[in-house]
Amino acid sequence: MFYLKAIAAGISGTLLMTGALYLLTAITGKNYKVVGVLATMVTNHTRAGGGLTHKPADLVTGIVLHYLIGVFFAFIYFYLWKAGVGDLTIRYTIILGLLTGIFAMGWWLAFIRLHPNPPAVPVVSYVTAVGLSHVLFSLGVMIIYRL
Repeated sequence: MFYLKAIAAGISGTLLMTGALYLLTAITGKNYKVVGVLATMVTNHTRAGGGLTHKPADLVTGIVLHYLIGVFFAFIYFYLWKAGVGDLTIRYTIILGLLTGIFAMGWWLAFIRLHPNPPAVPVVSYVTAVGLSHVLFSLGVMIIYRL
């Protein structure tokens, strides 16, 4: 049951943060489509002018990778909570989300800077939005953990 719950939590948290980033894209008109950016970069299929890939296989790759990473981090959270590291409060969960977000920000910044042909994204605001969205991820994971 522990494993299924961690998988469900990772999917739920990832869905929550991804939805928020796509909503931010719709509101601002800027590219915060984390799955599309990830898919474009890992397949190296940046379109002319820095556009995101539209290939279905690329997008499936991006979705699968993004959700697998979310499940991986949900397992880390579960093991931390189960081991008594931190407490299962909103405050601690937000701190955990911010720490995970800082890690994600560093990873994304390096990935974009080192990529030979990254898609056109507003780098500073993209990395910041992705980092902060991990608070939503952590809260989504906490909600499922508490069930």
